[in-house]
Amino acid sequence: MIRSLRTGITGLRSNQLALDVIGNNIAGVNTIGFKRSRVLFEDALAQRLGTGSRLTGSSSSGVSNVGNGVTVASVDQIWSQGAFEYTNLPTDLAIAGDGFFLASSPRGNVLTRAGAFSFDSEGYLTSPAGLRIQGWQASDDGTIRTGALEDIRIDPSRTANPARTDQMSITGNLSADRDIDVPADPDFEPLTMSSVIYDGTGIAHTAVLEVAKTAAGEWTVTKASIAGDDSAVPPVPETVLTVTGGPMTFDADGNQTGGGSVTLGGTFPDGSALDIDVDLSEITQFGGSSTATVASQNGSSSGDLIDYGFDRDGQLVLAFSNGVRTPAAQIAVGIVQNPDGLEQVGDGYYDTTSISGDVQVGRAGAEIRTGIVSGALESSNVDLAQEFTDMIVAQRGYQANARVVTTSDELLQETVSLKR
Repeated sequence: MIRSLRTGITGLRSNQLALDVIGNNIAGVNTIGFKRSRVLFEDALAQRLGTGSRLTGSSSSGVSNVGNGVTVASVDQIWSQGAFEYTNLPTDLAIAGDGFFLASSPRGNVLTRAGAFSFDSEGYLTSPAGLRIQGWQASDDGTIRTGALEDIRIDPSRTANPARTDQMSITGNLSADRDIDVPADPDFEPLTMSSVIYDGTGIAHTAVLEVAKTAAGEWTVTKASIAGDDSAVPPVPETVLTVTGGPMTFDADGNQTGGGSVTLGGTFPDGSALDIDVDLSEITQFGGSSTATVASQNGSSSGDLIDYGFDRDGQLVLAFSNGVRTPAAQIAVGIVQNPDGLEQVGDGYYDTTSISGDVQVGRAGAEIRTGIVSGALESSNVDLAQEFTDMIVAQRGYQANARVVTTSDELLQETVSLKR
């Protein structure tokens, strides 16, 4: 009876701990990045009563044991993926798959699944607790400098440098119905097309190209210039450019067979060098109207920072008013061999232990096969229906073990009452 009392107590303690864990799960049902826990029980060391009998001797088919109750084997966290809660805030991040964000703390880098980040007054990406999120900064050309981890940071006053135009592309159709152009003819009007181009300081200029049909199935860029500006003081005259390459030739079906590029040379109005490759390979010669036009050019003026966001690989991409988009940094992602061995240090953070193993750091989508979802947070993976069911089971287990204790007490009372 004393044994059954103590056995019942082990059941009470174990089921009470199970209720503690369930209560903690329910408390964290609305906590971003929260992972539910479970309790595993195991039987305590049993007491051996005998290994045989008087009739069978040592050849008994079994060993007689009596258990001493249960103990808690472990409290494990369930690392299943939580649902995404979309917020449309660019600094709210969620991990799709395994892994953790890394944050710098006084005890070193700690891990978290909660990605409710924001930029502080100094431009650092921080957690709600003020810890700086770790990753790698980009060089001026947008290349991520992988290596030692750094604090993720952007400069709100950053601007995009201007880019000199050195490539243009012309697409569309040159009408096969057009007569051969004769420059000496007073009625000669070459086809013209224009585009904005930029010098090295980001100042915009208007480039004008003239195209003439010089023979059957043959077109030539006969002139290229930078338009003047009569409204300027003093007026800026037209700048004539050199044209190298061509002519464009077409077969009987209107497909281009040669002369798919020209090069424009000369100087910008400010005297700086100009050298532009013009791609003409997409031009056709079919019947109908002439629709050829400048489709693109790669120059730009300087631009102010107007927006930013994270892509699926965790790269922080900056958008500027001149249309330039460039990576500024990349979020680091860490994984450990045994997440169950991590130590909870509060505020949704975890620290490594000898049981968890060291953190392996890499880039999402590269060294670590996971993804970053921007504008979303990972919700708790707590299932309330499961928790309430587990609560009922733990409650009934506690009640049953309490009955063992009270029944054993009544039997002890009867034993004490044998002699009055």
